[in-house]
Amino acid sequence: MRIYHTLVGLLFDLFDWIGLGMIPVFGDVIDAATMIYWIKVIGPAGLTEAVEFVPGADILPTNIVLGLYADMKRKGGK
Repeated sequence: MRIYHTLVGLLFDLFDWIGLGMIPVFGDVIDAATMIYWIKVIGPAGLTEAVEFVPGADILPTNIVLGLYADMKRKGGK
C-alpha cells in the first residue's frame, strides 16, 4: 500500500484531535509512542514529532506530514 504511513499518521492525529490526546498523561504517552514510531520509520526526522509536546500544538497535523514524508521517502523521493 503506497499511503500506509500517511494513514497511520492520520490515525495518530485523530487520536489527538478527538480528545484522547487531551487527557494529561495519556496524551503524552500517545505522543511518545508516535515519536518512537516515526524515529523507527524515517530516522532522526521523526524527532519533529516532539513539537506535539508543546501545549496547544496538538492541533497541528504533524503526524500526517510525517506520514507523507515517509511515503515519499519510501518511493524514492518521487
